[in-house]
Amino acid sequence: MNKRLHKSLFIGVAALGLFVAAGFSNVQTVSAKSKAAKVTRDYAASAKGSDRNVVPTGQYAIYTKPGTVKGARLVASKTTLSDLANSENSKDYFRAYRIAKTNRGSYYAKVVSFDYQHRGWIYVGKSNPDSDWASVGYGLKHAETTKQTPLPDTRTVQLTNPGVVNGLWNAPYRSQYRAKKLIEDTTPYGGQNFTVTGSVEMTREGTPYYYIVNDNDPQVKGWIYAGAVIEQVPTPTVDNDKVVYAKIIDADSGLVVADQKLTNTRTDLTSAPAFVATELGNGSSDEAKLGAYAPGYIYDTLSAADKSANYSAIAGATYGSTVTVKARLASNSVPFDTLKDANLTTN
Repeated sequence: MNKRLHKSLFIGVAALGLFVAAGFSNVQTVSAKSKAAKVTRDYAASAKGSDRNVVPTGQYAIYTKPGTVKGARLVASKTTLSDLANSENSKDYFRAYRIAKTNRGSYYAKVVSFDYQHRGWIYVGKSNPDSDWASVGYGLKHAETTKQTPLPDTRTVQLTNPGVVNGLWNAPYRSQYRAKKLIEDTTPYGGQNFTVTGSVEMTREGTPYYYIVNDNDPQVKGWIYAGAVIEQVPTPTVDNDKVVYAKIIDADSGLVVADQKLTNTRTDLTSAPAFVATELGNGSSDEAKLGAYAPGYIYDTLSAADKSANYSAIAGATYGSTVTVKARLASNSVPFDTLKDANLTTN
């Protein structure tokens, strides 16, 4: 009787212990599940792509899911991300492209590295980063992949080695996620002029890039490595609004004894004829002015017809045109219209 009673009590206590243990285990499981965060919103980032270029800080890791959500697995450790944060290679930049918010009010960003090697979710704080990626924090910080540089002194360039080595890109190579070539083969544009309209250098490597536009076809344009073009020195242009060209002809030989470019730098003298008169005189006297350009030459011994032609040429001067006048060496002091052809002279 006692043995049977003891046996029954033992079985009952054991059963009760199993029940209590099972109940405790279930409480623990429910408690563990209740501690895991839940994603309440998951959506694509709406800010401009280039604004979402980021680098990890190394303070938080990247996971397959937001880190506090059940089932999240490690993708890249804090140590790995710290190394990428200090990289000198643009392939190690990241692009953020999705946002998740949990029931705890935490925000996570889904990111991918420019070389596609790392992709996953990282903690970015309690504020929505999509409203201002320049201020993103915690696991990420904003990145400027290029910095603007001055345009070259000579903006007209040509391709140094047309072909497939250096194409035209929609963004400097690896300055943006999925930067792509617009023109693979530049062979057809060899020898053609391009105009440089933009200039940057890669922030990490310091590699320079130009944005160039084809002068013949403005649709041919894009970013190119600056070392793949050569500057073309432009043909000097003349400001014809202030210039008169002057030719002084020897009245006896017909040879050009002076060929001058006269530039008007005076602000009180705008008339071209008046300006030329201050430089060459009136064509019949003022030899002192003429001598500055044709030393030893004078107007005084010219024929009346030559003096009249000189006066008309100077009076009709216009900027950008050429004025031609005649003069004679002072040693030839006899006026030309008083000389007689020796063959016509009679004894």
